[in-house]
Amino acid sequence: MKHFSALLLVILLSTGLSGQTITKINSEEAYNLINTGKDTPECIIDGRTAAMFAAGHIENAVNINAFDNNADELLVEYLTCTPIMVYCTNQRRAETIIEKLKSLGYDGEIFFVTDGINGWKANGYETTSSKETEAVADKSAKKNEPSGKLSPIVQVFGTAAYHVEDNHYSYGFGRAHLGFQYQFNKDWSAKMIIDRGRPTTLNNISVTDSAGNPLNLDYTLNEGSYYTMWLKFASLKWQVNDRLSLVGGALLQNHYITQERFWGLRFVSQTFQDLYWHIPSTDLGFRANFRLNDVFSFDAAITNGEGPRVKQDASGKVKYAAGLNINPGGKFSSRIYYHNRTSGIEGEETEHMYSVFAGIKPFETFRIGGEFNYMQNLNNISQTDSYGFSLYSAWEFMENTQIFARYDKLFYDEKQLTSPFINGNALMGGIVYSPLQRINISLNYQGWLPDDKNNRLMNQILFSTGFTF
Repeated sequence: MKHFSALLLVILLSTGLSGQTITKINSEEAYNLINTGKDTPECIIDGRTAAMFAAGHIENAVNINAFDNNADELLVEYLTCTPIMVYCTNQRRAETIIEKLKSLGYDGEIFFVTDGINGWKANGYETTSSKETEAVADKSAKKNEPSGKLSPIVQVFGTAAYHVEDNHYSYGFGRAHLGFQYQFNKDWSAKMIIDRGRPTTLNNISVTDSAGNPLNLDYTLNEGSYYTMWLKFASLKWQVNDRLSLVGGALLQNHYITQERFWGLRFVSQTFQDLYWHIPSTDLGFRANFRLNDVFSFDAAITNGEGPRVKQDASGKVKYAAGLNINPGGKFSSRIYYHNRTSGIEGEETEHMYSVFAGIKPFETFRIGGEFNYMQNLNNISQTDSYGFSLYSAWEFMENTQIFARYDKLFYDEKQLTSPFINGNALMGGIVYSPLQRINISLNYQGWLPDDKNNRLMNQILFSTGFTF
C-alpha cells in the first residue's frame, strides 16, 4: 500500500450532450398546461417516495422515486414522451429526475414544477390517492398476473481504427448486447442480456518433423465461432422498500459502473479498471443496495469472482465487494469501492482493489473529474501491484456536439509482468456528435506513451459509433 498515497486527483463529469429543454413553471402554470390542452404533458413524473405518492399525487402521474437504485431503468419507459412534467415535494428529487433523463439521452421538453406538490395543494387543486390503484394491483397480484412491461435492451458499439505505426486499418465491436427487461410490478423486475459471439481466430501454425525440419501444411477452418452468443446478464431484482433492493443471478457489478456512466463515452473507450485490468462488468452472485438518505447509499456483493461464464473454482472461493456513493447534490458525484478476491489455488495471494472516484458538473454543458485505482496482488500474483489514475473532461460547445479529453497514468510494481500496458500514459481526445437521441458518432485520437523508451508507442485515429435502445 506504499503507493496508495500517490494521490487521487478526482473531479469529474456529467453527461450534457442533448438538446433537452427545461422550462421552470409553478403549480398554477402546471394546472393550466394539464387542463387547457395546450402543450399538455404526455407524461407526468412524481419523484417522491411510494408512500408520499400514495398519500396524494397529481392525477395520471407515475411514481419514480428519484433516489431509488432502479430509477434509471424505470425512466427508460418514458423517453418517448414529449413533453414530460416533473415534480416532487421540494426541488431536489425533481432535479435528480431531470439529470437522469438527460443522462439517458432524453432530448424532449421538460416542465419543471418548482413549487411541487405543496404548491399544487396550496392552490386548492385536487390530488389522487393511490388506494384504488393499490387495490387493483393487489387483485392482480393475487391472480399471479404480472402487470408490468417488457422493454428491449440493445447496445452496439463499433470502432474503425487506423494504427499509425503499422499503417494498418481495422474494425471491431467493443460491445454488442441484445436483451430484455421486464418490470413485473413496482417491486420485482428481471433482466436478461446476451453478448455477441467471438469469431474464431487461427494463425501462426507451424509443423516440424522430429529433426525440426518444417513441413508443408494445408489447413482450412470454417467452424464459425467458439460460441455464437453467451449469457452476460440474467438477474432478478427485488425492491424490498424505498431504501433496500436485492439482486441475484448473473448481475451487473458496481465497481466501475458509476465511473462509466459519468464518463459517458463507453463507446469510445472503457474506464480505467476495465481497460487495463479487464475486470468483468458482470459476475454470478448476489448484491444488496441500500440508500441511507438522499446523500449516502451503499452496495455490497458476494460473487464467484470469475465472471459470468464460470460457475466457480474448485475450492469455492468467492469475491467480496462493497461500495459507498456520496452524492450531496445534482452537480457532484463520488464513490469509494473495495473488493477482496481469494484464489482457489494454493500459493496464490488474495487480490485487493481500492478505488476512489469523484466528478463534478459545474455547468449544464461541462463536466470534469477522475478516479484513482490501486490493485494489490493483481490476478492473485504475489507482490504484483498496479495502480494509477484517470482524469477526463467534456464540454458541449454547441447543441448535440461535445469535445472531450482524457489522460490515464498506469503503473506496475512488478518489472517482469508481461502486459501491453507496462508503465505508461494514455492520451485520448476528440469530438462527439449525436444526430439523434441514443446515436453517438465520434472522431477521436487514442495514444499509448510508455515510460520505458524501449517499449512501443501506439497511436490510433478512430471513428467510433454507438447506438442504444
